Amino acid sequence: MTAVSHKSWLSLGKLVLAAVACVWAAMLALILSHPVFVAHDSINNYGHVWYVQDRIWHHGVLPFSMPVIGHGHALAFPYGFIPWVTAALLWPVLGSWGVTLWFVLGTVALIAATFWAFPELREGWWPAAVLVNPALLIAPVMGEMPFIWAIAMLIAAVGCWRRRLFWQATVLAALGQATHPAVVLPMALLLVAGWWRWEPDRRRLARHYAASLPLAVPAALLVFASPVFADTSLAVKLLNFFGTLAVRSLVLLVPILLVVLKERGHRLEFVARRAAWAPSAAFVVLLVLNVALIKPFDAAHAWPGLLRNPNTQLLKFIHSPGFVPGATYRILRTGDGRMGMYQLMQHGARIDSEFFPESLAQQSWSSPQRYSAFLRKRHVDYVLIFGRYDRARHTNEHDLLRGLAARGTAGCTAELVGARRTEAEPDFDVYRIKRSC
Repeated sequence: MTAVSHKSWLSLGKLVLAAVACVWAAMLALILSHPVFVAHDSINNYGHVWYVQDRIWHHGVLPFSMPVIGHGHALAFPYGFIPWVTAALLWPVLGSWGVTLWFVLGTVALIAATFWAFPELREGWWPAAVLVNPALLIAPVMGEMPFIWAIAMLIAAVGCWRRRLFWQATVLAALGQATHPAVVLPMALLLVAGWWRWEPDRRRLARHYAASLPLAVPAALLVFASPVFADTSLAVKLLNFFGTLAVRSLVLLVPILLVVLKERGHRLEFVARRAAWAPSAAFVVLLVLNVALIKPFDAAHAWPGLLRNPNTQLLKFIHSPGFVPGATYRILRTGDGRMGMYQLMQHGARIDSEFFPESLAQQSWSSPQRYSAFLRKRHVDYVLIFGRYDRARHTNEHDLLRGLAARGTAGCTAELVGARRTEAEPDFDVYRIKRSC
C-alpha cells in the first residue's frame, strides 16, 4: 500500500469510526428516552430495583429476600448488588428512569474501560472494530445491566494489572465477579488461565486471583440459593450456562484478539504484508458477525425494543374488582418482555416465578394431577393466560385449566386443585385456583 493510499485508508477509518460512534450515540439516546426500557432481560432489573427501593425508603431495611416473586422464595440480590442498590438509592430522585440511566452509564463505563485496558486499540480502524463487537452491541439492547457493570469492572481490572496496579486490579476483579458471579466469575478464571503462560510472576497472579474470591464466592452461592436454580433441570442449567458464557465472553475476548492481531501479527509474513488492511478486515468480519448472530442473539426481536413502549394492556384488569392484591399470580404471556409481571407486582400481587425465563415453566404437563401438584408447590391463587401465549408456546396448560374449571372449585381433591374462570377477556382468561380442599 502506497503512502498516499495508506493515508486515505486511515482517513476512511476515521469516517467509519465517526459513523459507528453516531450509531452508538443514537442507540443509547433511544434507551434513555424510555422511563422503562423493555428488552429481553431489562424488566428483571426494574423489578428488583423497585422492590429494593421500596424496602429501603418505606421500611428502612436493605432486603435479603424478595418474597413477592419466585413463589415466596426469591432473593433480592441473586446478583447485581452494586448497580441495583445504587439505582434504588436514587429512586426518589430519578424513579424508574434511574434504572434506564444505569443501563447507559454501565455501557459507557464498559466502552471506556475497554479502551483504557487496551490502549493499542485507540487508533486507526481498531476502535471501529471494537465498537462493532456483536456481544458489546447487543448487551445494552438486551438489557443485561448486571453483566454490563460486572464485565466493565473486570476489564478495568485488566487495565490495572497491565499498569502494575495489582491491588486495584484485585478489588475490581472481586467486585466484577461478585456483581455477576454466574458468568463473570468463570470468565475471570478463564482469563487468569489464559494469561498464565505469559505472566512473569505467576505466584503473584495466583495470590491476587485468590484474594479476589472471598467476595465473589459468597455471591456465587446466592445464585445456587435462588429458586430459579432449583426450578430448572440440570440439562437446562448446563445449556444456559455454557451458551451464555460463550456469547458474553466475546465482550472481553474480541478486544484481546484484536490486540494479539495488532501486536503479534507482524510475525506472520502474510499478515505483515497486509498489516494496513488487518484492522479494517477485522472490522468487516465483526460487522458481518452481527448479521450472522441475529438468530443466536434473538436480535431480530431485541433491536425493535429501542422503539418499543411498555405494554399497558394489563392495567385495566389490575384496576378492576377482579384483581386481588396479595394473591399469587401465574401469568402466561409472550411479547411483553415480562412487563405484566412487573405491573402485577407493583400493584401488590405476588408472582409464582422469577423474572428469568428458566423460572417461568412454559411447558406441558403429562396429567392434571402433575399440573395440580405444580400449582400447589408454587402457591398459585390465580392463573392469567393469554391467547397469544397458546399460539406461541403450544403447551397444554390452557386445556388443563379448562378441564379443571369444568369440575369447578368443588372438584378439589387431594390430587387435583379446584379451578374457576373468573375473567374471560378477549385476549386472556383468569382462573381462580383452589389449592386447599
